[in-house]
Amino acid sequence: MADHDETTDPVDRVEVAQLGRSHGLGGELYLRLLSDVPGRVHTGLRVVTKFGQELLVSEVRPLGDRLLVRLDGVNSMEEAKRLSGLTLYADPLDEPPVTLVSQLIGKSVFDQHHLDHGPVVAVQANPASELMVLESGALVPTLFILEVADDRVLIEAPEGLFEL
Repeated sequence: MADHDETTDPVDRVEVAQLGRSHGLGGELYLRLLSDVPGRVHTGLRVVTKFGQELLVSEVRPLGDRLLVRLDGVNSMEEAKRLSGLTLYADPLDEPPVTLVSQLIGKSVFDQHHLDHGPVVAVQANPASELMVLESGALVPTLFILEVADDRVLIEAPEGLFEL
């Protein structure tokens, strides 16, 4: 099985997985993920091969420490064998832009009610989410950021976040 297809990648698509050998008589194939995004290949995902063949993922399931995939219209071992080794491409994800620490320091944090909670003085590492440290000592997970503007950080603050 080759690591990548020998032709040019489909335009405007990203590699998400590679099909391995067939498994069983019903058309399932082993699947090797090429994306580090959890759940990137899922039921209902539309993918395309280097040949422009569009496929619909109808099922992804674990088998031990590996994954199996079932594709619509692939119902036999023979059909699965024809796809073995092909890379699957999908539309890119609409991911939120990356925010750098330097973009947060000194900016005032406003919640969804337009209340000013003061400036960010530091960003603290945390396994669940980086934390903005405000001048008041309050800690605000960066997961709550809605927008970073020139002079402020807008957040969606859950009830009780600033009550100590």
